[in-house]
Amino acid sequence: MFKDNNLSFEKYQSLKRSNELNKLRLHKVHIHESACRYALVDNLVNDFDWHYWIVITFGYSPNKSETERCLQDAHFRFDYWCKTNLKLSGLTLNERSEWVCIPEYGEDGHLHYNCFIKLNVRPDAKQYHTEWNAIRNAFKTTFKSIEKTHECQRIEFKLYERGRRKNALKMAIYSTKEMRTSRIEQTGKDNFANVLLSWKDFPVQPITRTSKKKLVPESSVTLDQFMQ
Repeated sequence: MFKDNNLSFEKYQSLKRSNELNKLRLHKVHIHESACRYALVDNLVNDFDWHYWIVITFGYSPNKSETERCLQDAHFRFDYWCKTNLKLSGLTLNERSEWVCIPEYGEDGHLHYNCFIKLNVRPDAKQYHTEWNAIRNAFKTTFKSIEKTHECQRIEFKLYERGRRKNALKMAIYSTKEMRTSRIEQTGKDNFANVLLSWKDFPVQPITRTSKKKLVPESSVTLDQFMQ
């Protein structure tokens, strides 16, 4: 039995490597929540091969359902831009980008989503000089269009490349910092239940020549879906 009352990511990894995660006292709430958090961090650092981290801010006290629809629309529009950028006739399901979006409510009333994006096709960056700049410009155009379509508050974002493993770990740890029972009880917001996985929570379909350039689907995220 693992008797330490505090679980760090390093301890979690050590127990995982030695196949001893079953020694954790998961009946204790704070141990259970830390194990769930670090399982997600571990996946983001070691398994999910994402390329970019984007922090999206939706203004002061936005409607949760509307922000989720905006993210779904952004996912579709970004992939549509990739299709156009690469002069492709369409994108298959396997070519669509994959997003893991983790909410962050902060102290200022602004809702942020920390999204880890895996590109399954890489854009042509020649006219933009770098891929980062190409993608930054794509999101700049995308969010301006979404602001008009959804008549929402200004959407701001910051885009970062993954970089080395140390950087990836810092981004994952930062993005999950509110995944604590004390924080959930304080805000009434369940960050675990509100994580969005594009391949499960967005209505992802192949993109064809006849696909519309915008998409405004309904949100379907649940705690059961996240824990599966």
